Amino acid sequence: MALIVKPQDLVEEARFGAEVRHQIHRFPEVGLDLPITEKCIVETLKTLGIEEVHARVGGEKVGGVVAVIRGNRPGRTIGLRADSDALPLNENTGVEYSSQIPKCHHACGHDGHVGCLMAVVKYLHEHRDFAGTMVAIFQPGEEGFAGARYMLEDGLIERFGIEEFYALHAEPSVPVGHVAFVPGYATANADIFEIVFEGKGGHGSRPQFVHDPIISASECVLALQTIVSRSAPADMAAVVSVGCVQAGDRNGTSVVPQFATLRGTARSFEPEIQELIIRRMKTIAEGIAHANEMKATTTYTKLYPAMYNDPAMVENARALAREALGEACVEEFRRTPGGEDFSFMLREKPGCLFRLGMKDEGHTYSVHHECFDFNDKAIATGAAVLLTIALDRMAA
Repeated sequence: MALIVKPQDLVEEARFGAEVRHQIHRFPEVGLDLPITEKCIVETLKTLGIEEVHARVGGEKVGGVVAVIRGNRPGRTIGLRADSDALPLNENTGVEYSSQIPKCHHACGHDGHVGCLMAVVKYLHEHRDFAGTMVAIFQPGEEGFAGARYMLEDGLIERFGIEEFYALHAEPSVPVGHVAFVPGYATANADIFEIVFEGKGGHGSRPQFVHDPIISASECVLALQTIVSRSAPADMAAVVSVGCVQAGDRNGTSVVPQFATLRGTARSFEPEIQELIIRRMKTIAEGIAHANEMKATTTYTKLYPAMYNDPAMVENARALAREALGEACVEEFRRTPGGEDFSFMLREKPGCLFRLGMKDEGHTYSVHHECFDFNDKAIATGAAVLLTIALDRMAA
């Protein structure tokens, strides 16, 4: 029989998690190396009395922290992950613990993710009558820096014997006190591309002597849209968006440049759609370049893989969440084309990420908005579901 932990069982732990969150929120950091955040996490873990704390998991320039808590009975090893980095964005929330760092703000809720996991750590440390081992993973660099990949490459699974991974993410569209699950692909392959057209520059008044790369780049922006509208199956989602066009100089109005560059993002879920996008993008760019007597170079970079929530793990986790929160507080969620580097962990071991509700009268802003602030009322909910899942899977 599963050991169920309910939010009302975690009043003190949630208060503790909120205090840690506020401290991290005041001094947010971007990227992989988060010295202030890392120090706060390590010192907090040691203050709690955690015996096994490992810093710099991920490399000497990566602020990953791992804490290990062992139950008093043998069992399996489960990893719970919280990302810890912030965004390069000015804060405009007005809360008393607002960011003290210019253009740096915890606008995606990672401070709250840390708070939830700290509540879990505190509870398990004080209640050792469980089977197995829980590995708490505080991971930097989720916002475009692939922190999860660095920690895996540094032996995260092998060093700590992790058999499954679980995580949560703040979701402003879901009511506070609720959680939501997505089986299968939950977030997209988050990729970037660059296409450089190399033509022949010259005087704008003598177009017969130039091969204008701006013409090719302009044709390509429109032609790339046919990948989704005419090449991808209508029942399989894909996105190709050009976000940057660079060519020439604003003062060189009579100068046709030699180069024009397009940069953008491509999103997909299934691997076959990702490969279709890569193939068609290169064909389109080279075809347009050939027609205009110039060269096209396409560089496609796979950043984050699509995050795949193992359906069997989701079914089990969802059932446990219903036990912890009640049937009405567990929802279904849609897959989204955003990126999530927890996908690297789920490629190596099964598990899932669930959405943690934020929405109430005082919390209505989307993540990545200057006014977003994690809802402290959600900490007990998130911690209860993580704990219930971990206790069940450790004893499985």
